[in-house]
Amino acid sequence: MRIAIDCRLWNEGGVGRYLRNLILELGKIDSHNEYTLFFWQSAPVVKGKNFHTQITRAKWHSLREQLDFGQELGQGRFDLVHFPYFSHPIFYNRPFVITIHDLTIKHFFTGRASTRPLLIYALKRQAYLEILAHGIRKSRKVLVPSQFVKEDLLSNYPLSAEKIKVTYEGLGGEFGNLKPTKPVNAPKNFWLYVGNAYPHKNLEFLLTALTKSALKETLVIYGPDDYFTARLKRLVKELGLGSQVCFFVHHSEAELAWFYSQAKALVLPSLAEGFGLPVVEAAAHGCPLLLSDIEVFREIAPPGTQFFDPHDVASLQAQLAALPKQRLKVARSYFAKFSFAKMAKETLLVYESER
Repeated sequence: MRIAIDCRLWNEGGVGRYLRNLILELGKIDSHNEYTLFFWQSAPVVKGKNFHTQITRAKWHSLREQLDFGQELGQGRFDLVHFPYFSHPIFYNRPFVITIHDLTIKHFFTGRASTRPLLIYALKRQAYLEILAHGIRKSRKVLVPSQFVKEDLLSNYPLSAEKIKVTYEGLGGEFGNLKPTKPVNAPKNFWLYVGNAYPHKNLEFLLTALTKSALKETLVIYGPDDYFTARLKRLVKELGLGSQVCFFVHHSEAELAWFYSQAKALVLPSLAEGFGLPVVEAAAHGCPLLLSDIEVFREIAPPGTQFFDPHDVASLQAQLAALPKQRLKVARSYFAKFSFAKMAKETLLVYESER
């Protein structure tokens, strides 16, 4: 088969890690099919004689994506295209599969999720919802990272369960066997949050819990340096938490491994997720897990995880105060279920089912 994979989000956060590990693992198990990987502006070195790279100037969420990218893909006459994110050219009419990581954009309407004025955000959100619905409707298969997302899709869109394939994400090659590297100025006694600062991540709730708590541990927020993080930094200052909250920009997997290995707990107060990669990564380093009590975290979290009500500050404070001192011990079978190697094998089976 001649397969194209949209890799334009290669250098981004969650979808980027999904892509990097998918390509890494496909390179280990598939020398038969021919792959063309489409990158935005520049391409990394990708191993494998059957893996080829191509540059596009069509950024995701852009007019050029709709007008030009579909034509570029069409010129390749591929047997199958994989869009790893809901944003895709709706006029592309050859066979494709799509990965839907979550339905956050459908469930959360808030201008705080955008840097744009509210009216512009509302119009763009409606366009995104149309693109999302098109991908779900026209794709040959829909890949999702959890059973929760599958059920969410079935509840919100008219499609058959057979069209949806759950391919759990997890621990990947780019994260495994790392020697943890201590970042400069890292604190000694801290809780850890890993991820972006989008509104549905519920970080304002976490900060509120700190202001009303007698606990003095530092909170490390580890993620991208963007508009949403800058806004959160301003809130930290307004709440007088500057000495208790530290921000670290994600520089390397080795630094992230150090934070997991040293944190008193990974604290995730999210109101919604499609999966939750930090849960698996933290578990691999024995980091205790303190998670919001949402359905997807109940699905993927290992035994020994503690949960709190993400709407009840007292619930989180009580769990923080009662954190066990011992590290989390997780069976190997857990990581066999949640691994990018397994995900790549299942994804390849989806590709070949469309032969």
